Amino acid sequence: MINDSKITILFVDDEPDILSSINRFLRKEDYKKLFAQTGIKALELIKSNTVSIIVSDLRMPEMSGLELIGEVKKRNPDIVRLILSGSQDIDPIIESINRGEVFRFIPKPVDPTAFKKILNDAIDYFCLKTEREILFNELSVSNQELTKANETLSVMAKKLQRSEEEFRSMTDAAQDAVFMLNNEGNIIYRNTAAENLFGFRRDTYHEQNFLELISPDSPKYDIHFLCKMPSGNASDFDERMVQQIEGIRKNGTAVPLEISRGCVQIDDTPHTVIIARNITSRVEEEQSRLRFDNLQKEFESEIEKKLLQSPVPETLQGVSISRMMVPSGHLDGDFTDFIIFDSRRADILIGDVMGHGLHPALIGAGIKSLFLKVLAQKKYPHTELPALQDIVAGVHELCIKELIELGTFATLLYVRLDLLSGQLSLVDCGHPPIIHFHADTATCSMLKGEN
Repeated sequence: MINDSKITILFVDDEPDILSSINRFLRKEDYKKLFAQTGIKALELIKSNTVSIIVSDLRMPEMSGLELIGEVKKRNPDIVRLILSGSQDIDPIIESINRGEVFRFIPKPVDPTAFKKILNDAIDYFCLKTEREILFNELSVSNQELTKANETLSVMAKKLQRSEEEFRSMTDAAQDAVFMLNNEGNIIYRNTAAENLFGFRRDTYHEQNFLELISPDSPKYDIHFLCKMPSGNASDFDERMVQQIEGIRKNGTAVPLEISRGCVQIDDTPHTVIIARNITSRVEEEQSRLRFDNLQKEFESEIEKKLLQSPVPETLQGVSISRMMVPSGHLDGDFTDFIIFDSRRADILIGDVMGHGLHPALIGAGIKSLFLKVLAQKKYPHTELPALQDIVAGVHELCIKELIELGTFATLLYVRLDLLSGQLSLVDCGHPPIIHFHADTATCSMLKGEN
């Protein structure tokens, strides 16, 4: 993991007080902090410093935050990019997030605790991405080396009459550890890579048993069978068998290995040849991927909590409301909202946008906000509420064109609970029906709209 002291974060804002405030509550953080008041100055700092993360204000003179972010992505795509803004114009920010230009949007005013957490998430993301790229490159090189070594072993197995000296000279040039075993499973030859990998020198450890290099807890692999010579002809030997086991170095540390084996004839005697490839980089890459997946799940969980699922109201009198959600394992477009008019009247919104992932989640959040917008625009007396159908029609008018252009659709139920009159009204927009449980008869019925 990259140390925080090697991380550099660039903060860009045209207001010096904001930059000063950020510098003040981040003063104890280990990472390096740079500050710029313009996009041009920020690009100059990036050119002269190794910047890991940039946090830019949205609205700035000369060059806006999105223009700066776009230029950074073009010049230095590895820099993690965040937008800081108090602007309510969220559309261009969402569009930038969808295009992969912005990692996270931070609203103003900045909450120090939340801001630090977002910066730590960005640091984790930068470190994981960097480590993943390094491990992927190492894995690619190692795979090529393993392929080359296996091809070499295949050639040697076919030329059974070659002398042991020729075999040793070839395997000494291999990048992976190569062993030759006798009938008892003792090592009668190991190449330089094997010495370096395990720490046992061939001139000191004569005929060491191969099982001493393998952890006894290695799962799903019969180590004893590995070291047995096959009965009958050497051609019966399975040269294609590849297994993963755990090796033990001389210093006692474990090393993950990928083992392949073959058979060669020396003086009419079959010998087992084992190639042990160090797959540490592959294991670390998988661990890095799991960490990234966990970070992604946490990010999706935060989106669901803060954008899609509104808290259950506690101010309604004479009714108890609870909510249960069964997680699907990934982010999707399910959303709920509660609009409280007074202590006895409320509207309940239940909806679902087609698909899974960030795209339907953002559309769901947008639809929720449209209901509040339509309610705010409707003019009605304090004693009367706007008709349900007028609210839904207003939302439909505001979003139907965009939904068609995006190639998606949403279903929803818009329910009004009026405890004064004891009535429940709803507008059904293709959503699964409401289940009504009749307490007096212990039966259920479906409430489905007729629109």
